[in-house]
Order: sequence, then structure tokens, then C-alpha cells
Amino acid sequence: MKKIFYLLLLIGALSSSCNEKEETMKGFSMNRIFFIEYANADGTNILNYDSQIEVYYDRNGIAEKVHRSNLSFPLGYTITNIRDVSPEGLNELCVKVFPSDYMDDEKSSITSIKLDDYQTDTIKCQFNASSNSIYLQKIWYNKNLVWDKETTKAPQIIRIVK
Repeated sequence: MKKIFYLLLLIGALSSSCNEKEETMKGFSMNRIFFIEYANADGTNILNYDSQIEVYYDRNGIAEKVHRSNLSFPLGYTITNIRDVSPEGLNELCVKVFPSDYMDDEKSSITSIKLDDYQTDTIKCQFNASSNSIYLQKIWYNKNLVWDKETTKAPQIIRIVK
């Protein structure tokens, strides 16, 4: 009887060990954020910690203001220091944006961002997505390509002049 008990214990340990390895191999990798540095025509950073920012996600042609209370950044953005993104960056503020997760058939999404009383800007993001990963590939600002992973090796920081 003892031998059967030890055999069952060994089989249980082996199957548990196999399951752990399988779960580890099924990980998910994601990098879908980008950063906006806002400046005026003179090149001076115009962002402040108290800047009024609104983020909208396009969902089937309808812009929905972002408010997801279950997330760490429920409004779709946070204000951070550029040096946190790029060590070569200036000691100035930028907006860390979490773009829309409502993707079309081309794995693209539209995020609109309004800063203070300025005009609302449209950001289109294209992603490389598979069953276990999603990566930002390209960013368009008001229909102009401003960042491409294949040609721009710098972090996904875009500069918007207001």
C-alpha cells in the first residue's frame, strides 16, 4: 500500500511540474504605449502636472472618453518625466499614453487627445499582434507618420508643437 501511495505522489509531482513549465511558456509580451512631448513654436515644453488632458478611444467610429476605473491609469494616460523614458531626454514632462485597444482588421486603433484648450489631435497606432504578444509598430499624428519601429530606433516619443 505504501508503494502505491508513493507512486501516486510521484505522478502528482511530475504532472504538477509539467503544468508549471507549460504555463511559463505561455507568457504574454506587450509594448503598446507611446509618449508625447508638447512644445510651443519656440520649442519650450508647455506641459504641466496640472495640464487638462482628455483621451478618447475610437470604437466603431464613435469617440469614447476613457475612464476605466479598474486600471492603474484609468484616464488612458499619465504625466511623467522624459528622462524616465529616455536617459538622453531633457528634464521635462511628457504624457505617457495608453492607446486604444479597439483594433480594426489591420490591427490599428485611433486615440484622440485634447490638451488644455488646444485642438484635439488624432493618433493612429498600428500594432504587430499575435496570440501571445502585441507591439507598437507605427504612429501617425493627424495622418502623418511620425514614428516607425523599423526606421526609428529611439523610444516611441513624438513631439507635438502647439
